[in-house]
Amino acid sequence: MLNDLLDGLAGQDLGVVLPLLLVFLTLDASVGVGLVVPGDGLLLVAGATAGSAGEALALIGAGVLACFAGASGGHWLGRRYGTRLRHGRLGRRVGERRWERAHELLERSRWALALAYFLPVLHALTPAVAGTVGMPYRRFMPWAMLGGAAWVSTYVTLGALAGQVVRQHAEWLLPVLAAAVIAVFGITAAARRALSGGRAPRKRSAWRPPR
Repeated sequence: MLNDLLDGLAGQDLGVVLPLLLVFLTLDASVGVGLVVPGDGLLLVAGATAGSAGEALALIGAGVLACFAGASGGHWLGRRYGTRLRHGRLGRRVGERRWERAHELLERSRWALALAYFLPVLHALTPAVAGTVGMPYRRFMPWAMLGGAAWVSTYVTLGALAGQVVRQHAEWLLPVLAAAVIAVFGITAAARRALSGGRAPRKRSAWRPPR
């Protein structure tokens, strides 16, 4: 049954899958959809629909474009509305600790902006926090796009490979799903370790957005 579902997804026209991917990933970091539905899973499923290398590349291109739109929108919202985002209803649901962690990422190296895409939930907050604290758009976007491109490429490719294997060997479905889950957790853990650098977290400064 699950293999039939995967075949059905793979049979979907790119004219259906690509717009959905564009819309979701644009909203992912601009209005916080990624706080509810992790983008990692969406990229894996989208990748699994690819029936060829060309389709996988098209999905990657659409995903990168959507990351650009989402990061730009999130940065603008942060710059425009500032602390109202953080202290509004949605911001309170996110939790103060997550906002602090997103702010802490911005105080680390520029590579942290790229690696943030591999951290579920936090990557959806980073653009808004960057805009709120006044990080220049030209400084933020190159690193955000580097991370977005790596994130989209990694998970779409992983999903495409998993989908191809399962379509050819239906009996391998559960092992492939388990391997995909392990890979996602491993990538997330590696990103967290790289960001921590093996050091104890430093004392966070007060979060003071520009007036």
